[in-house]
Parts: sequence; structure tokens; C-alpha cells
Amino acid sequence: MDTEGLSVICAGLGYVDEDDSGNRIGYAKTDYCLDNLKDLLRFLRRDDPQSRPVFKQVCKWNTVSKDLIPIIEYCQDDRNLVLNAVKVLVFLTMPIEASSNDISQQIEYLWGL
Repeated sequence: MDTEGLSVICAGLGYVDEDDSGNRIGYAKTDYCLDNLKDLLRFLRRDDPQSRPVFKQVCKWNTVSKDLIPIIEYCQDDRNLVLNAVKVLVFLTMPIEASSNDISQQIEYLWGL
């Protein structure tokens, strides 16, 4: 797995806008947000179903709560962007393979989404 490439993709989605009190007021997507979501989908499609290293790393970085949910919540005017964010969520919540090496750890990551 190309952790550095995955890191660049996830970091390049955007960031949450907050007010002075730390409350979310919006999401500032980058110019490459849609392209990065599509690249993230490619990473997830190619993820090893036995060990799921891409899935685990995306969960460790809290990409769902930091980026995907805010994109869906605040970027509703960009239908294609929201659709691709939902596609990423679908891939992240796919059932765990019964023959997987570390089912309990994957379940913990799923619960953390």
C-alpha cells in the first residue's frame, strides 16, 4: 500500500470551517477534492480483502468524520462530490470477509466510523 499517496489524497480533500467557538460552520473543499475522492475510491477498490490496510488507515485518520460527513453536509450543491463521498462511505462499510485475518480489529474500526 502506498501510505504516502493515500495520505496526500486524504489531506487534499479539504478542511472544516469553524467559528471562534470551534463549531462547524462549513467545509472548504480543495480544487482537487472530487479527484481525490475518486482516487480514494480506487484505493479502496484495490484494498486487500484479507487485511484491508487502506480501510484501516482511512479509519485511523478519521477521514469519515473530518471530511466525508462534512462534504455531504455542507457541499450539497455539488451533487457529483456528494455522490462520490457516499460511494467512499459505502466501500468503508462493506461487510468484512469471513476469511479475513483480523475480523475483530476490522469490527472495531467499523464501530469507530
